Amino acid sequence: MVDEGLLVLQYADGTIIFIDNDLERAKNMKLLLCAFEQLLGLKINFHKSELFFFGAAKANQLEYTQIFGCSVGSFSFRYLGIHMHHRKLFNKD
Repeated sequence: MVDEGLLVLQYADGTIIFIDNDLERAKNMKLLLCAFEQLLGLKINFHKSELFFFGAAKANQLEYTQIFGCSVGSFSFRYLGIHMHHRKLFNKD
């Protein structure tokens, strides 16, 4: 749902969730993730998860880490062997 400010990349047991810089939306996302855990009996390990910030969201890093209980990651990193950047990836990437 790109128009609604949410994009999800998912493969096997790895998931990347992109959300707009909106603390209320982040709180709602955390509630949805907790509901997912309760309904399916699966556990999301927030302590092994990382948050990545760019743009205006960098000013709210502390609030986001408190909401999700995750550490702050740094660019660049690899996801499924793909080098992830804060810039747009091209087909060659």
